[in-house]
Amino acid sequence: MTRINLLVAKVVLLGICILCISSGSVWAEEIKISVTAYTLKECYHNKGKTASGERVKTGIVAVSRDLERKGLKLGTKIKISNMGTFVVKDRTSHKNRGNVDVYMPSHTSALRFGRQKYTLVQNQDVLDPSVGKKKYVSILD
Repeated sequence: MTRINLLVAKVVLLGICILCISSGSVWAEEIKISVTAYTLKECYHNKGKTASGERVKTGIVAVSRDLERKGLKLGTKIKISNMGTFVVKDRTSHKNRGNVDVYMPSHTSALRFGRQKYTLVQNQDVLDPSVGKKKYVSILD
């Protein structure tokens, strides 16, 4: 082989390695998201129906469309640290980005919850057990 052929082969191999590493590590980086709360008061326009067709109730979350494209599709079970397990059954407004909205029956508790910063992880197995107070949203299935 000539030197040019060797150089081309090395560049192609390097490109393939970079492509494999970058596509495999999409979930290795931490994705910062906001978790907020909503009540029936905010769903007046659709009379309390979710995007999945069900009525809003405890245990349901709405996600922004960008997070839906990252795997939080309707029907996905998630765990929110210190809050429990939820099912994605609704979508937030198209204006929201990086947001999970938890349904709460009480307007006062939703206001008290406010907007909190969390980290999105693909599954709970990748969490470092030494980070006890870290707030995370974990995809369960």
